[in-house]
Amino acid sequence: MIRPDGFVKILDFGIAKLTEKKVQSIDAEAATAIKADGTSPGMIIGTAAYMSPEQARGKNIDARSDIFSFGIMLYEMLAGKQPFEGENAMDVIGSILNKEPIPIQQLIPEVPQEIGRIISKTLKKDREERYQTAKDLLIDLKDVKEELKIQNKLDRTASPTREETKTQILNATTSDASYTTLSAEYITNEIKSHKSSFVIGLIVLLLASIGLGYWYLTGRSTKQIESIAVLPFVNESGNADVEYLSDGMTETLIGSLSQLPNLNVKARTSVFRYKGKEIDPKRIGQELSVQAILTGRVLQRGQDLTLYVELIDAATENVLWKDNYARSMSNLVSLQSDVAKDVSQKLKTKLSGADEQQVTKTFTENAEAYQLYLKGLYHWNKRTTDDLKQAISLFQQAIDKDPAYAKAYGGLAMTYGVFTSNAALTKQGRSEMQLKAKAAALKALELDNNLAEAYAVLANRKIDDWDFAGAENDFKRAIELNPSFATAHQWYSELLERLGRYDEALFEIKRAYELDPFSRAVNLNLGLRYWSLRRNDEAIAQFKKLIETEPTYPLPYRSLAILYAERGMFEESIGIRCKGEVLMNIETAENCQLKTADFRQALKTDGVTGFWRRTLEYDLKYYERGIGSPVNVAGDYARLGEKERAFEWLEKGFTEHHIDMTYLKLETAFDSLKSDPRFQDLLRRVGLP
Repeated sequence: MIRPDGFVKILDFGIAKLTEKKVQSIDAEAATAIKADGTSPGMIIGTAAYMSPEQARGKNIDARSDIFSFGIMLYEMLAGKQPFEGENAMDVIGSILNKEPIPIQQLIPEVPQEIGRIISKTLKKDREERYQTAKDLLIDLKDVKEELKIQNKLDRTASPTREETKTQILNATTSDASYTTLSAEYITNEIKSHKSSFVIGLIVLLLASIGLGYWYLTGRSTKQIESIAVLPFVNESGNADVEYLSDGMTETLIGSLSQLPNLNVKARTSVFRYKGKEIDPKRIGQELSVQAILTGRVLQRGQDLTLYVELIDAATENVLWKDNYARSMSNLVSLQSDVAKDVSQKLKTKLSGADEQQVTKTFTENAEAYQLYLKGLYHWNKRTTDDLKQAISLFQQAIDKDPAYAKAYGGLAMTYGVFTSNAALTKQGRSEMQLKAKAAALKALELDNNLAEAYAVLANRKIDDWDFAGAENDFKRAIELNPSFATAHQWYSELLERLGRYDEALFEIKRAYELDPFSRAVNLNLGLRYWSLRRNDEAIAQFKKLIETEPTYPLPYRSLAILYAERGMFEESIGIRCKGEVLMNIETAENCQLKTADFRQALKTDGVTGFWRRTLEYDLKYYERGIGSPVNVAGDYARLGEKERAFEWLEKGFTEHHIDMTYLKLETAFDSLKSDPRFQDLLRRVGLP
């Protein structure tokens, strides 16, 4: 219950278990004790209508039993009736044990399908098929919450004559004062009259998804915008050579607005998918889950530059504000600052002095350095090997123009940092890139201790050094400095997964996905997190979807091929394996065809053993070429049952301080080794829990 002063008070635990002391406490008033005949106290204790199947059978219960009971309550709040009913307690228990509830959508058609799926999963009779932790349930609730918020705003826009009281309940921007006027009596009467049982259910769902009571007690202004997408500015100069300018100004503004507290700013990767396309604010608002769209047009004529901007309400498509800025190219730096400040004011964001300083920060006063930096960003975002090399050159030229340009050092660090995952490098080449990334990040922080990207790059380099605690601290600092920095959330998720903290890892990658839903790296890692949680069907679906939308991205091909092979789908694995290697320039298209035929013959001749034996042979060749991993070789030996050889190659990986050693806890190839003391000793020496 929420007290008038905003505190949340738990009035009744019902049945509570003190797990540390192994003592069970029973609230006599709340609990009902029943026996087989339903007349006298027995071994099954609890309120029959809210029991889980294992509780009803008198078996040991755990947190998953609570999740089942939560599902019953959620079902009841939405449907106005319990999912399992009967004339007496034993009939109810029989229903819980033997019957499936009527799907919620059959009773209340307007219940979103995703909520129905969540409820269905909480009510699985086999506890192994339910949500395994409340955190997993929370993650799904948070996802559906965002969809409900948008749909609710659209509904309110479409139905202006809706009763004011109902609008107040669901309004995401209701103030403290107006919320506290909604008395318990009013809510009770609404439920009794069945006028808004569905609405009340959604309220409870939203409360549960982000911490009871918080959402309503934030006291936001009804006019404040809390989520925005800055769409790629259109280059109207008629000169493709200045495309870097429109793209760079867009990205710079995204970075500036990301400094605003309580503002969700969509990442570059997601907004740039709309580049060159006709703008439909309502559709984009729904796809990106944002309230507002900012568009811009850039016109350059010689040394004169004009920028036209519009802020649009995504739901109504009304223009909230528009302006134009005329500057000379020599004043390009101040233009960025002016636009960022004006947009923040139009969003109705109240800025402190420190906030305004961060939003309008320019990092350099040198217009030439700033232009070179924008050109560097332009090529960095293309991610090809040649473009990354060009980005390095441009960032370095910007530094030459202004040696105190911290942001240029940050761009240099990020470029060196992503080079290792976007090009086939030898061990020596990878090591050189890592050292350069670390040096650039340290220099950036020496010049400006508040650069989120520098902390994120430094965190990744600490992972290379197996300094996991230091890496986690740096990732947290990066996210603190820029909560909208999707890449930091993604990289932090990768670290958490390596440490075996799978639920936290999934939470972070879903946060990255919320910020940057069309990033191919984020989508890849979402699939990888499902894989580590053994949610293989979801992982496969995610990888296939990514390949469909990003057919030239090599990494999902390799992940899908390995996952197929682990599931015994060898023909599918063979068919897709080489595609990624060709895209990574590991194999030529001609060699790929020969390799595919080779694998099929090995599988035909020697079955599963032949497949993994051939995999081992190729991984050994790649290692000899300097582009392979000793950990991959060790995994092949482990799958073949050759434990001693597997440990021999794992020791080689440890001696080389190979980055793949940080994935030991994840690799399913090592499942047969994990009980061996030598494997546990390796984990300890690497520094993994």
